[in-house]
Amino acid sequence: MNIRGVVFDVDDTLYDMAQPFYAAMRRLYGERAEFDLPALFLSFRQYSDERFEESQTGKISMDEFYIYRIRMTLQEADVQTTDAQALAFQRVYMGLQYQIKLSPIMMRLLTDLRTRVKLGIITNGESAHQRKKIASLGISKWMKEETIIISGDHKFHKPDQRIFQLMAERMEVDGAQLLYVGDAFDLDVAGAVEAGWNAVWFNRRGRSVPQTAAGLSFSEVPSEEKLLSVVMKAVRG
Repeated sequence: MNIRGVVFDVDDTLYDMAQPFYAAMRRLYGERAEFDLPALFLSFRQYSDERFEESQTGKISMDEFYIYRIRMTLQEADVQTTDAQALAFQRVYMGLQYQIKLSPIMMRLLTDLRTRVKLGIITNGESAHQRKKIASLGISKWMKEETIIISGDHKFHKPDQRIFQLMAERMEVDGAQLLYVGDAFDLDVAGAVEAGWNAVWFNRRGRSVPQTAAGLSFSEVPSEEKLLSVVMKAVRG
């Protein structure tokens, strides 16, 4: 495996997405005993994934999307929420996302990779929102602006092969020599593999391998420590 470029997802890959979620829940609801925050976060991601496509194609507004995912999540804890309360949660959660930082392990990984391969990001989402998070992470230290691709700037998003092809063109590297790292199996891993890339599934939430994984070749890692090891081994050949 001759890897010449490594590309990352942002949310729940370069940083732990659960931390701003937990902080927003505590800020608005305090330390409520009935809240199993790890379980609620998994539900939050599930409900977000359910309606994400609709939010990107204009079938629902972004406010409707935000209201749906937190309302459905809180219902699992027997907590009812109004539209105003749901949007208040989103404002707090979004603000906390703009305070995120890379962990020491992720900084080490990017630093070790920088002198060996080309680096990039492919992330789904609204452009200004994702760029603020990327700025908070200080990504410009490790990669160029032209190798940061945000779906909100284009008419396609993961898992559409066009977004992976665009990155390959910008890096001037064949897909077979590119490695994608992401947490969302169908969007990140399946999308990358179907585009002819190599892929690492960063499964930090311990999700079950989906049925869609059948026949796909990929690596799975459960932690940042293991991610560092697997990615560096792939790059070194």
